[in-house]
Amino acid sequence: MDQDEKEYLMRQLTDANHRLIEANAQLEQAQRKLKEYEEKASKAEKASQMKSLFLANMSHEIRTPLNAIEGFSRVMVETDSQEERLNYMEIIESNNSRLLSLVNEILDLSRVESGEIVIKKNPTDLNNLMKSIRQLFKFRCPDEVSLVWNRNDLPVMMTTDENRLTQVFSNLISNALKHTQKGSISYGYRLINDNQEIQFYVSDTGSGIDPNFIEHIFDTYASQDAEHQRGFGLGLALCRIIVEKMGGTIGVKSELGKGSTFTFCLPFSGTIGGRPVDSRSIAQNLRTLRVDNVPDAKAMKTVLVAEDEESNYELVRIVLQKRYRLLRAHNGIEAVMMNEEEKPDLILMDIRMPGMSGLDATRIIKEVTPDIPVIALSAFAFEENIREAKSAGCDEFLPKPFKVEDLIETINRYIGQ
Repeated sequence: MDQDEKEYLMRQLTDANHRLIEANAQLEQAQRKLKEYEEKASKAEKASQMKSLFLANMSHEIRTPLNAIEGFSRVMVETDSQEERLNYMEIIESNNSRLLSLVNEILDLSRVESGEIVIKKNPTDLNNLMKSIRQLFKFRCPDEVSLVWNRNDLPVMMTTDENRLTQVFSNLISNALKHTQKGSISYGYRLINDNQEIQFYVSDTGSGIDPNFIEHIFDTYASQDAEHQRGFGLGLALCRIIVEKMGGTIGVKSELGKGSTFTFCLPFSGTIGGRPVDSRSIAQNLRTLRVDNVPDAKAMKTVLVAEDEESNYELVRIVLQKRYRLLRAHNGIEAVMMNEEEKPDLILMDIRMPGMSGLDATRIIKEVTPDIPVIALSAFAFEENIREAKSAGCDEFLPKPFKVEDLIETINRYIGQ
């Protein structure tokens, strides 16, 4: 074999080695992509299963209070007993709160996943808060399960986010109800570490939690029995996020067949032994509305209600008609015109209306009559919606569905009664 042939064979061998190295690299890359694809497929399949379970659970959770609201609304119309009507109304109110809590929970998860969650701290009477929780759940407990509030002897005022604290308790008690067929669910709070911290708790006599699963209990969509849909859903995951955002910690102790105790600790800032804050329910407000004397129409102050939905306006009318002279605008254009013609003392402004929005109408109204109070009423109640309303000139923002007492108190603060 001469030199040329050797050189030719060496080049061929070198080219073959290069092709082999390149093929191996491509094979490794293909294997990595295949592994990534398999992992993604596995995650996608798991996510699909979790989504299906989530939708099934949410469908059940939404339909249950809706059924009570629809059913008792019909029954309430057919009864002539005032006492029964008030009782049915309290049931409707309780289920309405339950449904609203669920909607807020779903929205909160969306905010949390996008990194947005807001804590707003104000002085809060904890005994009144515990009482409101009992009111919220007293119609949701079956006959075989008793709800026990371990009442604290001294009223405690705490600077905290009342809504978020209620949300955590609601999620924990709702979870306890899912897993407690008979026995009791107790809840309350205690001051610990020389009153430096406050420990809240919810304890049940239910089925307990599998020790192998307990470390995942606060994971989103956690389910120890997905087949029978006995999972823990969004609630506990949101509890952990909220408590940690408030500077606290949350944990659980459980024994299979004997029950579970969830505790969460928060730094305590407030007073001990203060007087309880008076908190009125919607039912109490409606009782007040029934017995109020109707003042002279000429002496009434005028409230312009800009609202395109009939049911929403009807609710405002029922609440305010004995306190104020009411005018109705169906859209932003009518609101602007009626403000100039009627000179109302205050305006309740819906945000989303046909023709001209409430924000545009507010801007025009504030240019003409800058001193008139404008209270925004809207079902779009994210932080950016509130900022837009304030920027447009609204003096206050009340989210829909609003509380009767909040609406009355807000209007009274601006124009009296």
